[in-house]
Amino acid sequence: MRYMTYYFSILITSLLIAFSTPILAISLLDAEIPEPLKKAYNGRYTTPYVCIETTTRYIKTERPFYENASVATDKASPLIQNNLLAEQLLAFCYAQIEDYQQAYQLLTNLLKEQKFSLQQLRTLNILASEIPEEKRLQFNNQTLIKRLTINLQKIDIPPFLGNAEIKTKLLLTITKLSLESNQYRNAYIALESVKELLKNYKNRELDAWLFYYYGLYFEKINQEQLAISNLFSANELAEKYQLIKLNSEAKKSIANLYQQKYLFKRAINIAKQRVELYINTENRIKQADSLIQLAILNDKNNEKNNALIYLFNALELIQKDKHSSLLAHVYLELGRTYSHYLTGRFVTNEDHQKERLLAQKYLQNARYHFTRLGEVHYQIESLLLLAHLNINTENPALAILQLEKVLDLAQDNYPTLRVQAFDMLASSYEITGNHQQAILHFKNFHALQNNIKEHLFSLQQLQINEQLQLIEMTQQQRQLELENSELQSTKTTFKMLTYGTLIVLFISLFLLIFVIIRNKKLSKSNQKIEHQLTFHPRTLLPSQQTQGHHFNYVYNDEPLYYALVNIPFLTQLNELSGLFSGSKLEKRLGIALMRFFASKADIFQIRDNQVLLIGKQKDYMSANNMAQNITLFFDNFIEKYHLPVGISIGIVAFPFLNNVSRAITPTRMVNLSSLALFGASQLRHKYQENSWLELYAIDNLQPAFFDGDLWVLGQKAIKKGVVKVNSSHPTHQFIWPELDK
Repeated sequence: MRYMTYYFSILITSLLIAFSTPILAISLLDAEIPEPLKKAYNGRYTTPYVCIETTTRYIKTERPFYENASVATDKASPLIQNNLLAEQLLAFCYAQIEDYQQAYQLLTNLLKEQKFSLQQLRTLNILASEIPEEKRLQFNNQTLIKRLTINLQKIDIPPFLGNAEIKTKLLLTITKLSLESNQYRNAYIALESVKELLKNYKNRELDAWLFYYYGLYFEKINQEQLAISNLFSANELAEKYQLIKLNSEAKKSIANLYQQKYLFKRAINIAKQRVELYINTENRIKQADSLIQLAILNDKNNEKNNALIYLFNALELIQKDKHSSLLAHVYLELGRTYSHYLTGRFVTNEDHQKERLLAQKYLQNARYHFTRLGEVHYQIESLLLLAHLNINTENPALAILQLEKVLDLAQDNYPTLRVQAFDMLASSYEITGNHQQAILHFKNFHALQNNIKEHLFSLQQLQINEQLQLIEMTQQQRQLELENSELQSTKTTFKMLTYGTLIVLFISLFLLIFVIIRNKKLSKSNQKIEHQLTFHPRTLLPSQQTQGHHFNYVYNDEPLYYALVNIPFLTQLNELSGLFSGSKLEKRLGIALMRFFASKADIFQIRDNQVLLIGKQKDYMSANNMAQNITLFFDNFIEKYHLPVGISIGIVAFPFLNNVSRAITPTRMVNLSSLALFGASQLRHKYQENSWLELYAIDNLQPAFFDGDLWVLGQKAIKKGVVKVNSSHPTHQFIWPELDK
């Protein structure tokens, strides 16, 4: 049983590490830098210690002039704003030398005093992008995503209106946080928004960062070729425009990708370039960090002597700055590297005695420093390596004590480390002859290992879903490009036909004048009757009762969204406001709808309390985006006239089947929209808030499946998984009436 599953647990650990690669973002939003701080600002990456010294001196000099000033906003005096910027820059430079405690303290102090302003956005952005999540416990990724998203909406109003640069940088930070939290869809939506902004707002640095984040996104969803391509594009632009931070992070990510594919030679080559990037700088912390990465890659490539050389070089750099955290990490990697000399065989006092003692010494030093720093994860990792060393040197009793300490420290956290502890405990008890304890810990090992597999499976499912959505969107984009090309090729022909048609129309117009005059009275009478049939009597919106159903002719070879909206307050309007006032309100609603969606959607009244909006997909980024527009309109109308809140929206795309666009007619689409509305109304009743639900079919679904009643067949398709559900409440379990009979 001993070592039977040790290497498997190492594999599981490496997979989880691949899922949780740390990500960095653009940090400082642009600001007017005071003249005394320009040198410090320009050297924030290359000379962070000079930056800290200069900025600290500036703050001490200027503090007496502003310490009694009022709360900071964008309208505060230039003196106050300069000093706020100085404190933000100081926190940023502390983060560059990985003194996260100082940086976090400075930033949180600033957040206590600031109202919503550009200063607050900058503070939040530095906090989110420069300080790891485990070092900012009060500001986890989800909290920051929420705050940044809210602020992103606020910058669309004065005085930030039209500031594309701030919006772009905040979206990139949201991308970073979303990727770290495995929220792939949110990350992709943010990236696509940045891409659209950068079409009109040219910025070489942000273009480079966009490539970088697309690379990380594709890496997260296991699209390695796309990831490598985008990361190399980011690296090329970073080198061209001398963006040292992006250059470093792109090289680090490329090396990590090659490492995961076991292409260690390529990874080492890229890591060496990263080391060279910092050689001519005074950023000793980044020098040491790049050397540690290079050492780890050499160790994995069985070049242990080279690994030791790089680690001792890093140790020399760190000892100059007495950086406790990095020092502990170097000790840990030194201990790990010396331990690798002993892996796979029992070692006596005469055999590899020197390596054993050195491994033990450095691992104990690492454990001491990690304990003092309160970094439990690495403290556990040090103990695991020490225990593994003791098992190899036939000292299982000490290994058992260390492994029990690991379980005590880990409690219910760090599953990948606990699974190693259970595995080694089983081996240690087996060596001592205590088979009962060995079997107990081996069972614990398998139980926890299965939990880890389940967690990995759920992450892989997220990746697969994202890949499928990406493929679907790519196909749709190609189809749109093809259609656009065909339209362009026939443009000249259409012009000629238009000119000819206009001539014929002018001739026909003169001929028709006489007929029109003669039949004027009859025409007016017909118009009156047609108007009564065509429009709803109270809202004056086009009615479903119209002969021929006008919504059958909205589709003009451009993909559409059919959004069927249920408006509960319309059924209560007479009771709430009286017949006369209720009629006036409905008329105002109809006018307001036509104005708000004048250029974006065709509107039809399906029932007294249901409205159908048909909009082109190109006018909306997604069904979610269309639902947000509709919800925004009704929230404003309800608030203005003090009506009961809450609407539900059922959305389907037309063509519903991309491969056979005419298989489901627009009239039948309304039936399918009703099924979507049923689910959305279920959400509204459950959560007592606005809700929406979208139904969409998988690609290449045969139209014969929907030959019959769409209300029943749609539910069967959902059950079979050929029709997917996307909604405002993704975790809700829907109850469909036909399926529960």
